[in-house]
Amino acid sequence: MIVIDSSSLILLAKIGILDKVITNLKETPTISEKIYEESTAKEEAWDAKLIKQRVEKKVIAKEKIADVRLCQKIKADFNFGEGEAEAITLCLEKKASLITDDKKAINACRILGIKFTTAGRLLIRLHSKKLIMNDEANAYFSNLKKFGRYARNLIQKMKEELEYEKNE
Repeated sequence: MIVIDSSSLILLAKIGILDKVITNLKETPTISEKIYEESTAKEEAWDAKLIKQRVEKKVIAKEKIADVRLCQKIKADFNFGEGEAEAITLCLEKKASLITDDKKAINACRILGIKFTTAGRLLIRLHSKKLIMNDEANAYFSNLKKFGRYARNLIQKMKEELEYEKNE
């Protein structure tokens, strides 16, 4: 199982690769109740509409966490909001990996031994597998820079990786 947190789910929708990611994952991506609420809260936003539609079509699964106490402990220990705490809890409960672009969530994954990836890594992977071509990759990368909250050095590193992939 792979869990997506709300920040990455929204980012994947905004940059335009959510459907490509869903189609190319080996399993159905899963979100918690709180992640669904957070990512569809702005009902008029097209990314919220897209996410809601993908959940309704069941290409994104929605699951409840089982251990509320564990979720509260994770929330307190890592100073998370509800969505991040539920995402990490779901990963622990289901032995799942996580798609996240949240620095605190990435650090928690490292501490708790949860495998993770980011929207940027997914974009690079789609391009390296030739599932998106150079022009598409450039357009998606521009959107990633626009909507993502990445440090300048991470953007530069991703750009270099995309350029390397183009030259292969």
